[in-house]
Amino acid sequence: MDDRFASELTALIKDAEKLPLVPREAAGDYEKRRDLLLKAVNEEMGSRPDIGFLIGQNPLEMMVDNHRNHFQFMLNIFKLNHFELLARTLPWVYRSYHAHGFSFDYFPQVLKTWMKAVDRFLPQASAKAVNRIYQWMMDRHRQVIALSENPALLPPRPEPSWEKEKEAFFAALLRGNHQECLGLAEKRVSSAQELSDFYLQVIQPSLYEIGLLWEQGEISVAQEHLASAIVTRVMAALSPRFIPLESTKGKAVVTSASNEYHAIGGWMVADHLEIDGWEVRYLGPNTPVKDLVQLIKDFRPHLLSLSVTMPFNLDRAEEIIRVVKTEPEFGGVRIMVGGLVFQNAPNLWERIGADEYASNAREAAALAGRWWNSLGR
Repeated sequence: MDDRFASELTALIKDAEKLPLVPREAAGDYEKRRDLLLKAVNEEMGSRPDIGFLIGQNPLEMMVDNHRNHFQFMLNIFKLNHFELLARTLPWVYRSYHAHGFSFDYFPQVLKTWMKAVDRFLPQASAKAVNRIYQWMMDRHRQVIALSENPALLPPRPEPSWEKEKEAFFAALLRGNHQECLGLAEKRVSSAQELSDFYLQVIQPSLYEIGLLWEQGEISVAQEHLASAIVTRVMAALSPRFIPLESTKGKAVVTSASNEYHAIGGWMVADHLEIDGWEVRYLGPNTPVKDLVQLIKDFRPHLLSLSVTMPFNLDRAEEIIRVVKTEPEFGGVRIMVGGLVFQNAPNLWERIGADEYASNAREAAALAGRWWNSLGR
């Protein structure tokens, strides 16, 4: 990130942090009227004669999906009053939408439409509180465009000793060559430590770079999915070689929040925990709260690890944490969170009630080990 971009983003964050808090009642009113708000916004935007231009001739369903995600994201902002997250996310939203054909002119038009719907369906006091935030977004439109046109955050670079393998692996991912990726991994990984390094120094930066290419519109969704599928096949081939036959520590559940479909980060955490001696239940992405709670009752873990990538899924993670922490029989379960959304908003993990945050799988295993040792086991 260049100094000018960092300075401009910092200014936007400081400005956002001056916004008045949204009362809990207003956030609740916004949530209760979800369907009415979405219907009104979709109908008004969909009936515009210039809608094709505004959404870059994309299918209307893409716009409708974006509106659902927008609602969920704004609901999280209103519930958490985390305006730094709002300021950090807006340039990314502008950049990714625009790269996929949406005009920058779409944003003020759709924000006006949201404000109109909020005024129509929310009680007056709640509408006023919510629309203060929308008006702030409207007023910063040009500023956010300028920030979005700066280069995105660069993906993390591997250590020099892994640079060659990372570049070769990334190139093979782009070609969709599973055999080449697996061959590179098998050649380089011969121990648990090397597996951990391969995850963090090769796979993780490669996937960040794949995501950046998708965000910029340079690869398709199919290419992104193919890269993720190749990575999961490589991980499935490598990790069983280093997982001990017997557990020496406690029990852990690793999953993602409901509606969260990014699974690889959680899988890396599960592998690190198993290699470190934990008995792990890895549930993958999009786990319903009710089913997760039942599994926790049956399995009785010491640790729950939640992965969240997309900011519009924060409230679902918060719901899981709240349910686990308010259930008397789960009193000893420690909860850690991880994922991209937390890297962009320091202390966000505290806002949603987690016990700690880990920035990568190795950190997660180290944190779990400290928690286990604190029990005197």
